Amino acid sequence: MSETIELFLFLEPGADPDTDRVVQDLGDAEALLVWVPDGAAAAKLADEAVAAGVQLMELYRGFDLASAAQVIEAVDGRAAVGVAGFGIPATQPIRDSATIFVGHPSADPARHRVVREHAGGGRTTAVSVPDSPTAVRIARELADAGTGLIEICGGTSLIVARDVATAVGDRVPVRLVTWPVDSIEPAAAYKAAFEAETAQETP
Repeated sequence: MSETIELFLFLEPGADPDTDRVVQDLGDAEALLVWVPDGAAAAKLADEAVAAGVQLMELYRGFDLASAAQVIEAVDGRAAVGVAGFGIPATQPIRDSATIFVGHPSADPARHRVVREHAGGGRTTAVSVPDSPTAVRIARELADAGTGLIEICGGTSLIVARDVATAVGDRVPVRLVTWPVDSIEPAAAYKAAFEAETAQETP
């Protein structure tokens, strides 16, 4: 079992971050997915995660400027914090959303898929895919199934996100995680360390 190195937070009113969590295991990497009820809970969890060694986190599903800022203030430059846009206020419920994580070569969207059904209705689907063509295929499937929002992880090229948006057209809004200026340096440091580790593991 590998060490958890990334944290992905989803804002969902009524969620319990102590129990509403899933570890996604990709073999040589792990990510912790946690659903939080509000910005204050997200900030508390982010602070604890950084103290435990997490160096990168991304915010999805419902985070607006205010709730995202709470996390960034709590982290205070100690880790990179990526945010998937600010177009949908946290007060506006999102029934069905999906997050696509792109680029891990061992990812299998059939196995590396988490579907969380929400008590108040709706669901979150998180899928890991190895490359851009697979991301496009999965995005089309999600759009066909009625997903109302697709968010693309911050380790993904904007070009890939564009291809996904082109594939689904105006049926579903597509947002790409970006790195605010507060997180540019820690994100670059994380990327360099990740690439160095990957190079050492490659025969």
